[in-house]
Formats: sequence, structure tokens, C-alpha cells
Amino acid sequence: MLRRVYALLLSFACPLIAADYLFPIRDGRKFGFIDSTGKVVVTPTYDAVGELAGDRIRVTSGSKSGYIDLNGKLVIEPKYDTANDFKDGRAVVRTESSYALIDAAGALIAELPFRPLGEFHQGLLRVQVAGKPTKYGFIDKTGKLVIPAQFMPAGEVPDDPANLNFGGQDRNWAYFDRTGKILITISMGEHLNPALSFSNGRLRVKEGLVWGYKDATGEWAIPPKYNEAEDFKEGFARLQDGVKWVVIDTRGKHQPEEKPKKIFRTEPYSEGLAVATENGLFGWIDERGKPNAPFRKYDEAHKYSNGLARVKVDDTYGYVDKSGNLKIPNQYIGARDFDHGLAFVQTREGIAYINTEGKTIWKGGNR
Repeated sequence: MLRRVYALLLSFACPLIAADYLFPIRDGRKFGFIDSTGKVVVTPTYDAVGELAGDRIRVTSGSKSGYIDLNGKLVIEPKYDTANDFKDGRAVVRTESSYALIDAAGALIAELPFRPLGEFHQGLLRVQVAGKPTKYGFIDKTGKLVIPAQFMPAGEVPDDPANLNFGGQDRNWAYFDRTGKILITISMGEHLNPALSFSNGRLRVKEGLVWGYKDATGEWAIPPKYNEAEDFKEGFARLQDGVKWVVIDTRGKHQPEEKPKKIFRTEPYSEGLAVATENGLFGWIDERGKPNAPFRKYDEAHKYSNGLARVKVDDTYGYVDKSGNLKIPNQYIGARDFDHGLAFVQTREGIAYINTEGKTIWKGGNR
């Protein structure tokens, strides 16, 4: 039960203030929303709800879906058999077997005579066009097919413009820009090897017996001369120069060899700190590797959000502040990270939302 409710927690990508954020609640099998003060904005009447995107939240009544705004007002009537969350001011909806593109007011932008996949990235959406074989292309926000269906398969357009997308074409991997121009072509080989992806604006490419990296123009950013190479991660990559392994940055400049670390970071940075482990203990380190507090024995430790990190101690959850002090005691049998000032928790009595002071601002029963 708790997992199903977790899946409906909202995860906003746009920088909204807490008063503009709606949190899902449940009464029996119906869903509604509260604001950050615990006030019920939408009485639980919907059978399912989606995530906030573009000031719209997808809601479902029976088998039909529509959208509400941040005031809880129904702005697009539930009339679609399926409806995706908004992205870049557009949402893909389906009625029976027909797909369409609508704007945030519900106005029809375009009928789509092909199957849309995923969501918009850099203004492009991947689509599947029927045929023998079926192929993939990309439409823009007007619904126009701006990159013809020529790939099988094709990846989603990366959000970082420094990275190229890729698609399969005649037993080759073709890397192309947002106009569809192919800038790099790499053979899949006899075993139809999977495509390598751009990372940090660099693509690992083998030429003959050696490896190098190309950039999004298709040119060599780091010439091929290495016996082995790894993909870039957070601006750095390991490769084998002769018999020695070295670390380089995206310019190809060698970095000082690091001494073995006892502390290992396990997650990306959040609010300037990252979860790390040392000899079976958990803690958080800054970008210089300095702990913010002594490492301790936690069952689980998670990222900082709204100044607090969720931890599990003795099979129950609580929250520590950035000094490592347990600000909200471990008392919950289930919990999520804070988001826009509230966290979803579960006690033996039921489900609830708490604020960063640990005060319960909304409580529901066991369902």
C-alpha cells in the first residue's frame, strides 16, 4: 500500500515556492491534494493522479484523464483514454487509437498519425512510424515530423545540447544533432554491439586498436591513442595510456593520481553534500571530501533535501540536520525525503505529511 502511495508523490522540476505546490492525499481509493499548510485544496475524488508539470496535474476519473491547475480547478475535462504529463507546454493524449498533441489550455495542436514515445527533450519528441520495419523519427512542438523516420531503434534526445542523440541505420550507429544531421557513424560490428552514449559532451570511440573521444561536432576532442578508455562521469574519465591507467578531464588534460580513499561516495551531491560510506558507516561529504559530521551506523542514509536527510535507525526512519544531529526522531515505519517543505511518512496509525520541524500537518488513516 505504502509503495503505491509513494509512486504518486509529486516530483516538481520547475522552481515553485511551497505555497504553489500540491501534495497528493488519499481517502480510501480516492485521491486529492493539500497545500503546504495541510489545507485540503482538492477533496479526494479522483481515481489516480499524476505529477505536476507546467502548472498542470493529470487526474483520472474512472477510465478518463484530464488536468487540474495549482488551484485545484479542473482546466481540461477528463475525456482522454490516456494522457501524459505536460513537458515544454505540450502533452500527448490518446482517444481510442488516435494520438494528439495539446497545449496547457487543452487546445488541439496537432493530430499525430504515429505513436509518440517518451516526452519532449530540447523541443523534440521521439515517435514510432508504422512500416515494415517500423522506424523512429522526431516531431517538434507543432507536431511536425522534423527528423524523418529513418532509425531503428533510436534513443531519446539528450537534455544536454553538448551530447548527440543516436539511432540505428544500416547496421551502423548514427549520431545526429537536433536537425537530424548525422555527424558520427560507427559500425555495430558483427555482433551488433549496443550504442555508446555521449557523456559530458564526449563520445568514446575506437579507431583501429586505440580509443579516443569525439565531441558533438563529430571532431576528435581527444585524439585516439589509448589502449583502453571509460566513459566520462562528472567531468572525468579513466583510460590506459600505455600500460598505466590515468585520469583525464574533458580537455584531455591528465589529472593528479588520487590516493586510494577509505571514504566512498555512493550518491550524487545534493545541497552540497553526498552520501558516503567508510568501514560500514554512513555519512555525508562535501565536494572536497570533508565529512559534515562523524560517520555513524545507520541502516540507511539518503540525500539532503530541504536541509534534512532521511535515515533509518533500528528499523525506523527519522531525519538528521546538516550537523548530523537527529532533528526528527526515528519513529516512522515508512518515510520519503522532504520535498517543498513536507515529507510523506507512515506510522502504525496511518499515513501523514510532516514539516521540517517534525510537526504533522495532515494525517490519514490506515488504508
